[in-house]
Amino acid sequence: MGSENLIPMDQRSEDEVRELGAKGGKASGAARRRKRSLKDAADLYLSLPVSDRRRWNKIARRGIDPEDVDNQMAMIIGLTEAATQGDAKAAKIIVDLLGDTANNSGDAIEDDPVTKSLKETIDAVTETDQNS
Repeated sequence: MGSENLIPMDQRSEDEVRELGAKGGKASGAARRRKRSLKDAADLYLSLPVSDRRRWNKIARRGIDPEDVDNQMAMIIGLTEAATQGDAKAAKIIVDLLGDTANNSGDAIEDDPVTKSLKETIDAVTETDQNS
């Protein structure tokens, strides 16, 4: 509908191309800063201590060091509980997290037979869920 209004870049003047490029670069930088600020906010929130006293006590009773009881730990515990109750997506997220951690440290997690078996099981369950 509006494509007839578009002018190709090779048909624009050098100044116009430069100006449009500068606008695009500024918009890209702004988007990148917004994304980084969102990531920083998520990192900050996840590092905060758990504010709900009952949830904090529940996590501490599991043997977690009190200074490690934060929102990130609560999230990992929630994922683990969901995975042990059969949630294939939660199990896949945990395996992916463990794989990323091991790969970053230089360990070959893909060679571990237990991890291979777990991934195969998760993939099979995920395929079954998708086919249902």
